[in-house]
Formats: sequence, C-alpha cells, structure tokens
Amino acid sequence: MSVILEENIKHLPFPSDFPEVRSKYIDANGQKFFLLESGPKNGKPLLLLHGFPEFSYAWKNQIGYFAKLGFLVIAPDQRGYARSSKPKSISDYGLDILSEDIVSILDAYGISKTDIIAHDWGGAVAYWTLSKFPERFRKACILNVPHPTIMKRKILSDKAQRKKSMYILFFRIPWLPEFLLSRLNFRKLERSLTKTSMKGAFSPEEISLYKDAWAIPGCVKSMLHWYRAAVKNPPKLIRTRKIKVPTRIFWGEKDRFLAKEMAEETLELFSEGSVRFFSKGTHWIHHEIPEILNPELASFLSEE
Repeated sequence: MSVILEENIKHLPFPSDFPEVRSKYIDANGQKFFLLESGPKNGKPLLLLHGFPEFSYAWKNQIGYFAKLGFLVIAPDQRGYARSSKPKSISDYGLDILSEDIVSILDAYGISKTDIIAHDWGGAVAYWTLSKFPERFRKACILNVPHPTIMKRKILSDKAQRKKSMYILFFRIPWLPEFLLSRLNFRKLERSLTKTSMKGAFSPEEISLYKDAWAIPGCVKSMLHWYRAAVKNPPKLIRTRKIKVPTRIFWGEKDRFLAKEMAEETLELFSEGSVRFFSKGTHWIHHEIPEILNPELASFLSEE
C-alpha cells in the first residue's frame, strides 16, 4: 500500500490566481516520490513529467492552467531529482525501471488510465512507458524529445547530432561532471537553461529554486545517472508493433540540443502520431510560449 502524506509548499511560489496546489510524498516502486498536485481530486488525470535538469516546478505554467480546465494534475519529481528518492546504483536509472515508476505512481492514485505531457528525459520515459504499458494511457503530448531508439539511431548515423550530443558522453565520466556542474553555485547548470532558451524564460527567482533543488545531497549525481544508465545499457526497441496511444509531438525549432528531423522520424513508431513545430521556440517551449502551447495541448487532449 502506498502512503500519501501532505506537505507544506510555501517554498514553491505560484500565482495568486492559481487553484490550490497540493504537495505530497508517495511510496511507489520501492521509492519515495515528491509530487505537486492540483485540480479536482475526481478530475480527469493528467501526468506531467519533467526533464533534465528540472523538477516538478518546471510545470508552473501548466499546472494551474490544466487544473482550471478540470484536470487532476500530477507532477512528480522523478527518481533522483529534487525531493524524490536517489538510489545510488547506475542500474537503478534504466528506462525499464523509470517506466515502472510511472505505472506505480498511477497505481498509488488508483488511476487506471491517464493523459500525459512530458518533456526532454520525461518524454523519453513517457515513450518507453507508452510502449510497455499502452493500456494505461489515453493520449500523450511530448515536448522536444525523440523516441530513445530514434535518438540512438541519429547519434550513430548523423555527425551533426553526434556533435550536439557530446555532452552525453562527457556525463558518463565518473565524478568529474558532478564537480564541474556543482562548482561556482551550479553556474554550468544554470547556463544550460538560460543560455539555450529565449530571454526571460527562466526568472532569477526560478533559477534560485532550481539551485535549491540541485543542492539537495546526491541530486546532481542522480540526475547524471540517467545518462550513464542510457549509455551503459542503450535502449532497444521494445516492440515491433507501432504504439497505438494517440500522440502529438510539440517541438521548438530552435532547439540547440536536438535536430527537429527526429520528431518526424519518431512518428514512424506510432499508429496515431502527429507533430507541431514552433518556429520561435527552443528546447524549453513550456517555459517560453505557454500562452500558445497550453491551448494547443488542451485542444489535442480534448479531441475525441
């Protein structure tokens, strides 16, 4: 039985016109997960999965928006991030285990089927979970990340993408990445957000909250273990059949990390897939253009 405990979240500021935002700890898949939750408890469930190097607060622009539409919005700190558990072994961060986390969280809530919106590494987990447990999802929205098998194929075959992804190989080195990312008050992690996004996408107040999360003991190492697990055990296509969960990819074309062609190539794996490009967005569209993105996400999720 998973135990759910409420926690005060005054340390995470939300606009005054937001619906109530609740925080909880959930025991799921042998780990403890911190989650943000908003909207009616009997509302249609919507799971939000953040990427690297963010945490649940990354969805500040979406949590209130979808709660007002009547969704029960659930945004966890994923395994290894911020206030959630941080197992020490690299093998504890493989995609199979990460996808089991998602199903276990849904089970803790008693949710049989949900919509999902996911970004970056959260999107990779979402793709994997859609492949393994398609019966648990109604619709999926993925932001600026290809399916892991497409990512692997592109890195091996495309020199330009391989160059963009060199940081992944650097992250597999023991201890040095932790040292460099943590020094000077996490300056490199901060710049990974502010120097690759549209101006003003991340406020100084928000960056301060991110630094608080990164400073939690073991956080930086655990975040890097996601990459190390992917390199140590490269993902393989789970099924030869196409994924049947209706899915739309939303992609900022100015992404400095990932070539937009991978979005279209990912559609090969879906029986009901589509892509929406944003010419002005970067890798961080959920921060940069929520006034455009949110209605389009909601429109897709509302389609029958």
